[in-house]
Amino acid sequence: METPTPSRPPTDVRSQLVGPLLAYLRATGHDPAPLVERFGLPAHAESLPEVTLPLTTLHAFLDAAEALSGDAFLGLHVAQRVPRGTYGLVEYIARASPTVRDTFRSLARYMALLEPAWHASFHEAADGSGTFAYGIPGEPLAYGRHASEYGLALFIHVGRQLTERPWNPRAVAFAHPAPPDIRPLVEHFGVTPEFGGGLNVLTLDAATLDQPVEGADPALLSVLERAAGVPPVATSSAEPPVPDFVQRVREAIRASLREGAPQVGDVAKGLHVSLRTLQRRLSEHGTAFQDEVDAVRRELAFQYLKDPHLGVSQVAFLLGYAELSTFDRAFKRWTGLTPRVWREGAESA
Repeated sequence: METPTPSRPPTDVRSQLVGPLLAYLRATGHDPAPLVERFGLPAHAESLPEVTLPLTTLHAFLDAAEALSGDAFLGLHVAQRVPRGTYGLVEYIARASPTVRDTFRSLARYMALLEPAWHASFHEAADGSGTFAYGIPGEPLAYGRHASEYGLALFIHVGRQLTERPWNPRAVAFAHPAPPDIRPLVEHFGVTPEFGGGLNVLTLDAATLDQPVEGADPALLSVLERAAGVPPVATSSAEPPVPDFVQRVREAIRASLREGAPQVGDVAKGLHVSLRTLQRRLSEHGTAFQDEVDAVRRELAFQYLKDPHLGVSQVAFLLGYAELSTFDRAFKRWTGLTPRVWREGAESA
């Protein structure tokens, strides 16, 4: 008799598409209330910046929304009218970046703040072109067809707004298989997409990437990046590389600092692993959750304290401390000095 294979627990995801999609349905004459009730969404989901739900539920929700609307390109059409500011801090960082190239570098760096499950990258070639890709490891359909078409269409739509001129990507590829009709996608992107690769991918040529962003604001960008709490990637050749899993834990910790002290259960859930698995894998790398929280906070503390525009109380808040005294004690444990004394020494050095 075969031993049954344990069922895989559902993967929870944070979707910023649910609200705009419900609003789009209402605006096009369709009552979204039955969908909200059927899928157990919050009653005010239409106005929420994000909704957390199992990935399988999101797939089914998007299919049901297509059936309700009769729109086979629902994701594409929502992307063409999504309100400015829907993606908050990450969106404004992208909008404040100097060039399209910098915008996609920022997206690759900060997408984990929107959903820790996303693995995003931006690789630049010798000819100056670049490829932006994102997906969810172990989920070849990612968020599903409509969400993927929404995502890539949105990047192009907003990118054209930022440069105030039309441009097309060199190539487009979707995680999902091709739908029966791809003509609306070809019309939007200006190229014929590829399908079924398990990742969502945009390739842009050098001339497109080097276009300036109209309204870019370097000063504002600096402020927004500080608020995001993700430091520049910089590693010393003398230091061993951080294992990928540990790096993912650190990214999730940085993202959670916006809501206070990081909680191990929340980070495990965000990474779609059990609490025991997270603790075991960290132990295998010779570390523990609280050690990683300390490492992230310590690194960010030095970065923030070098910024004269941030008060020590603001730094404590950005690091997720409820009390300034708790930050003082932690910093003294790391350095033997209080934050104020360390800052004074750094300023006089």
